[in-house]
Amino acid sequence: MARVTIRDVAKLVGMSEATVSNALADKPIVTAETKARVRRAAEELGYHVSPIARALRTGQSGTVGIVVSNLANPFYADILLGISSVLTPRGYQTIICNTESRADLQEWHVTHLLRHMVDGILLLSYSSETADTTRALKAGVPLVALWRRPGGSEATFVGMDDGTGMRLALEHLWSLGHRRIGLLRANIASSPSNARQNAFQDFLGEHGVEPGPVIGAEISIEGGQDATRQLLDLPVPPTAIIATSDIMALGATVALAERSMTVPADMSVVGFEDTFVAALPQIQLTTVSVPRRALGISAAELLLERIADPKLPIRDLVLQPSFQVRGTTAPPPG
Repeated sequence: MARVTIRDVAKLVGMSEATVSNALADKPIVTAETKARVRRAAEELGYHVSPIARALRTGQSGTVGIVVSNLANPFYADILLGISSVLTPRGYQTIICNTESRADLQEWHVTHLLRHMVDGILLLSYSSETADTTRALKAGVPLVALWRRPGGSEATFVGMDDGTGMRLALEHLWSLGHRRIGLLRANIASSPSNARQNAFQDFLGEHGVEPGPVIGAEISIEGGQDATRQLLDLPVPPTAIIATSDIMALGATVALAERSMTVPADMSVVGFEDTFVAALPQIQLTTVSVPRRALGISAAELLLERIADPKLPIRDLVLQPSFQVRGTTAPPPG
């Protein structure tokens, strides 16, 4: 079946295409009666104004692109809900792009969002590559980087104080008596991972303890499993593990169960993010709590401000974490 066009609407109402176009664009040169008649005809035929055509005419498409590293990670759900709670009431549609944690796909998605003339881009960036963000900024498209700061780009940024989050986790474990603490960090070059590792090393150094082993891991249950096996195979394994993702922390508990070790009696485990999985009765993961919905809300609000006035100065908004003590931490054994 052929797509309905503005020509079909004009034929149904017996008007010129120009009049129908003006009516659908709500221009004052068309009477209210004519506008109502044209809209009824368009609805009857199922005609919708092309967002690209509207963008060419008005300079705005009413769409926002959201580029996400990994939609399989539950961490992003609350961020997206926060974004939606701001954009939807303002009449914006969103195009969500999943990069599968690949820098090349991130660049591909950003390029196509620019071709679709989105009004702005929210970038939950995978990598520190700047080619795609630079291209968007040069094109005059408002862009807000969320969670991971693109290296070298002059972009408005919304993130969390990752160093403070790591210190909260370490202070908790230290108070329980742990002195041998291992770190599972995301196996990617990103500002949150780097900040967390730096805070980990600084804290232990300040307390006169040699920083524990740091193992890079994929952000997945399997990644956490494999990295934890490596920790357990060390000559002197740690008594506690901090994972920079709840998913990796879950992988750690699986690896410990494989070795017939119980959490927290034999090993304490701390996650990072406080996704809905962490609070499940069967999990009860002690974790750093990231204000995910607030991150999404703040990023969307800043993007709308930049859409309204692209000349606004670059902003840096850093939110504070909290800490949730649950059932996966206890004093070290023995």
